[in-house]
Amino acid sequence: QMVLLAGPGVLISTFCLATLVKLTFPYDWDWKTSLLLGGLLSATDPVAVVALLKELGASKKISTVIEGESLMNDGTAIVVFRLFLKMVLGHSFGWGSIIIFLVRVALGAVGIGMAFGIVSVLWLRFILNDTVIEITLTIAVSYFAYYTAQEWAEASGVLTVMTLGMFYAALARTAFKGDSQRSLHHFWEMVAYIANTLIFILSGVAIAEGILDSDRIAYQ
Repeated sequence: QMVLLAGPGVLISTFCLATLVKLTFPYDWDWKTSLLLGGLLSATDPVAVVALLKELGASKKISTVIEGESLMNDGTAIVVFRLFLKMVLGHSFGWGSIIIFLVRVALGAVGIGMAFGIVSVLWLRFILNDTVIEITLTIAVSYFAYYTAQEWAEASGVLTVMTLGMFYAALARTAFKGDSQRSLHHFWEMVAYIANTLIFILSGVAIAEGILDSDRIAYQ
């Protein structure tokens, strides 16, 4: 369900939004620019929805599907956005070039994330019941995996880190010994909460600055 929503679902949403933008916005945008905005808007954020579901006592399965789909569709939307951004900037793509780009950005990111996951799990075998070092290792590996994918391999850093996290959750739980697994879960929950809070604060600041600047220009 999550894969269907985050894959074909995001693509359908992108094309529907692009069509709406093309037909209704009075800016005379071409299809490339409309698809660029459609890809940007197709990613969803589940923070408010998940909080509401918890208040209503909805099943954990529904919350998990919504959260997982949101996590995965961010990666899909970024890949789509990067593709149409290159087109808007003047890069010409044939179907073969598009396929190669998608394979490199998406599948390359998955491969890099799994490779870093395997290496870090092997490394964890040499760490004996040291929660701080194990948590520090996950932070360092996440940053290094993102940098490797984004800067060196020209793949999606977001998809790489997402794959790394899913690898840890699905296949590497036994690698964290003792109370490390619980501590790791609480630590990354706190990091996710802080990151979400900062994103909304910075978004509000950016929107407010844009509105104030436009008001100043109109006044002048």
